[in-house]
Amino acid sequence: MRTYLFVISSLLFLVSSSINAGDAIRANQAIDNPVIIPGAVINYLTKEIDTAYAECEQEGLIVSKAFEARPVELNSSVKALVVKPRSRCFCSNDECPMWVFDATAQKVKVIFESSMAGLLTFSDKKTKGFPDIKVSGGLPSHGYEVRYVWDGAEYQEIYNQVWIWNPDKKCNEAEIEELKNGKWVKTSNVCLKI
Repeated sequence: MRTYLFVISSLLFLVSSSINAGDAIRANQAIDNPVIIPGAVINYLTKEIDTAYAECEQEGLIVSKAFEARPVELNSSVKALVVKPRSRCFCSNDECPMWVFDATAQKVKVIFESSMAGLLTFSDKKTKGFPDIKVSGGLPSHGYEVRYVWDGAEYQEIYNQVWIWNPDKKCNEAEIEELKNGKWVKTSNVCLKI
């Protein structure tokens, strides 16, 4: 019976529409045509709930129904699964945790994780054959953007920007940190014109 369920979930994974480069997942919107989340991923998420989201577990959530997933083709040989909460219990305003799991690995392997994201975007730009990832969010008065690239094993942060609206300068005033030649370089009070 377990083999039968695995075969069905694998087929659903293959025939459902994948996320392509340039596509984005919004934390506050349901995923179109979600796929069945494999048991090993459910087990991983259950452990995450036990450690980080105990209050959600107290609400009596069933983990397999509290999350939704969508396949993504990272490159021609690596299929992945983007997973995000369906339940708002895990979220703050319009931002939720999101994970990307390697769906081709023999066991569950998290290759990307964001504790809070309003929008997760797979870029057209690639690093070492994998699309770069951008996570962003915020409100009109303040926000953030974080970029990640593939390092050969998992996604690593290379850029982050936090901004706040400055009414005197009529711009978003930003603090930017960027990884350059293996060192973080920080730039403050950058005025980003809208």
